[in-house]
Amino acid sequence: MRARMSSISLFADNAKMLKTEPIPCLRCGNIGSPSGSLPFSLHKVSSINRSFAGTNPGSRGDSSLELEAIAAVHELSFAVQSISVSEMLPRTPDLIFVNLTTIEEQPFCLELTHKGWRITSLRLDCMVGDFTRLELFTKYYDSLFSLMDTISPGYRARFGEKLALRLKMLENGDESGAAPCGSYASLPLSRDSSQCSFVSLPDVTPTNPAKFNAKITLKC
Repeated sequence: MRARMSSISLFADNAKMLKTEPIPCLRCGNIGSPSGSLPFSLHKVSSINRSFAGTNPGSRGDSSLELEAIAAVHELSFAVQSISVSEMLPRTPDLIFVNLTTIEEQPFCLELTHKGWRITSLRLDCMVGDFTRLELFTKYYDSLFSLMDTISPGYRARFGEKLALRLKMLENGDESGAAPCGSYASLPLSRDSSQCSFVSLPDVTPTNPAKFNAKITLKC
């Protein structure tokens, strides 16, 4: 009986220890965001990392490509079949690889450095591309949004629908119900995106949708 009471007490103490509490940032004192959300946007962290291209690694401070990769996985998941940071390829403060499969079921391995995003291969977890298509594997993109806009019509379709939904909600004064970055609140889109055309689709996610007045026309 004494041993049983001791184990119950130990379990209770462990439960208290395992209870997660908001941890304030040591630099700014802000409380961390709840699980499932990120305290930064992919567009913002991409801009910060691009500003460090060509600089001394020691001067980059707390800039992290891993933050940009995590933001990419979080914000692009609504418009791809799959996306994840590679667990097989090298991961350093100056180099990280992301595996991505588009809605069209085309796999890509992407390289992320302070210079930007680059396609390294049409296979997952692969750093060697097709040398007969150098233009595809040598171009750098400032953001993953612009890269996706180039390689995936399905991404453009879902991005356009999502943006139209957010603008409609903002017009109705329902800001709390607008789908946040990294989620998709409208009906599923068919993987056959060849029948859709788009007008005035931006290259990057607008940082302030309320001030974004572009008209989007979806013709399916």
